[in-house]
Amino acid sequence: MGKFKYLIIFALVYFFSPNGLSSLPNLSISYLLKDVFKLTATQAAYFGAISILGWAIKPVWGLISDLFPIKGSRRRNYLILVSLIASFCWLILALTSNYNVWILLLILTFSSFAYAFQDVVTDAYMVEIGKKENKLREFQSVQWIAVSVAQIITGFAGGLAAEKLSYQTTFSIAFLFPFIIALITYFLLKNEPEAILKFYEFKQILKSAILNKEFLLITLFLFLWNFSPSYGTPFFYYMVDELKFTKILIGTLGSISAVGSVFGAIIFGIFLKKVNFKKLLIFSIFIGGVSTFFSLIYLLDSVKNNQPLAIGLSIFERIIFGTLGMIAFLTMLTFAAQKTESLVAGTVFAFLTSVINLASIGSNFVGGYLYSKIGLGPLIIISGISSLLILIFIPFLKLEK
Repeated sequence: MGKFKYLIIFALVYFFSPNGLSSLPNLSISYLLKDVFKLTATQAAYFGAISILGWAIKPVWGLISDLFPIKGSRRRNYLILVSLIASFCWLILALTSNYNVWILLLILTFSSFAYAFQDVVTDAYMVEIGKKENKLREFQSVQWIAVSVAQIITGFAGGLAAEKLSYQTTFSIAFLFPFIIALITYFLLKNEPEAILKFYEFKQILKSAILNKEFLLITLFLFLWNFSPSYGTPFFYYMVDELKFTKILIGTLGSISAVGSVFGAIIFGIFLKKVNFKKLLIFSIFIGGVSTFFSLIYLLDSVKNNQPLAIGLSIFERIIFGTLGMIAFLTMLTFAAQKTESLVAGTVFAFLTSVINLASIGSNFVGGYLYSKIGLGPLIIISGISSLLILIFIPFLKLEK
């Protein structure tokens, strides 16, 4: 029952997380930036990079959780507290009548602190229990199946909300999701005795865990894997302005992509248990590059001027690359989790995932800058090439060990 209880917690927290149902307002916010604040694609990319700052400093939340328990709890009570803070951020936006770009940026950035902290304590649970029970792949798979199911819902619902609902109403709905996490945690997870490290013990274990050549190489590898210049925000503008995709259509395509992600998470958790990890890494990096170059097809006049064809290609892309992309993503996260010391899981896994997030922030900034200089097509090519170049790094990881 113990493992099953954690499976429920992992699934539900991720289901209601910013990757899951809490992403419902994302499309509305994109249109708020574009249509109300009149931000350019480059400015919107910068906005997006800054607003996820909390995810780049996840080791801070890991340190706080590992070293300063609340009433003897390093995980449960923090999960309740930060979920309530995230809920409060949405409530502020729901009660705001006139939006200002700086206020929106401030609130969303602050909410990213709470959501990132929520993610840290959940992942610390996952690493501790998963390594103990040798269930890391299964736990990761369950978490991201839950996320993908939520994205199926929020894809279409997010498009519908952007089309039909006021911003205040959408933010009011988002208020409920982290609040539900707080309730679930309070009732399903009881205060249980936890191993509390003294500062000297913590420092020694942490130093041993991260100050070695293998760990530093892994960290650099994860950073480079995620640092290819992003064309996500410029491509969103392209879909709206050139391909003439509607809000509901964009949201529906997001749901279709999430269906592919569900397939990918199931395949990863059930059918790839015994596949050599080095092969999985190479496959994942290769798929990332191929999916990037596929986006070039939308720039062709024969596709741009034929909306049914563009929609058909989008559906194909989201099903196929949604499936393969989830396998690649879970490979990366499981790789990071396997290299995490359980006793300092909050800090170390947070450090590795924050490296991934920091690379994504840098990717957005670099992508936004390059887009303003060279345009969308060359940016996609550069992004694809830089994604594939990380294959050069694989031999240095010595994965055969």
